[in-house]
Amino acid sequence: MLNAYIFKEWDFVRSTRKYVGDLILGIYKDQLYAEKVATAASELIENAYKYSPTDTDFNIVLERNDSAVTIQVRNYVVGDSSKVLQLLHKEIELVWSDPDPAEAFKKKMIASLTDSEGKSMLGYAKIRLETGASLQVELEEQQLLLVTAVFPTK
Repeated sequence: MLNAYIFKEWDFVRSTRKYVGDLILGIYKDQLYAEKVATAASELIENAYKYSPTDTDFNIVLERNDSAVTIQVRNYVVGDSSKVLQLLHKEIELVWSDPDPAEAFKKKMIASLTDSEGKSMLGYAKIRLETGASLQVELEEQQLLLVTAVFPTK
């Protein structure tokens, strides 16, 4: 459906978020769920923008089959890529370790109130709570992070 490289300029990012959101709204019959998936996709795109080096672009892939919509976002990371990957794996494990998505979100919300760095990292918990998506992160090559979210088509 979509395979785009986005320049790391806010105008391009904003336009891409809107375009991807419009594509997703056309996929689902349940418009409320579609809006939540579009918001989740927007969150992943925004993360790629915020957490990648200034002089790089990033890639977004949107695919659809009968049972799911898959969104993949690739971006280069700042700093030690293995530490970033380890941190993201820890976040995903925290969010999915609780059987109740609402409880997992609540725990992340409470933890964010005491975070001295000001990074709430609520995005993954919100994605799980609102969409039931599965999330996976991996390093494809040196410094290139791949985040994959799979949303059921309901």
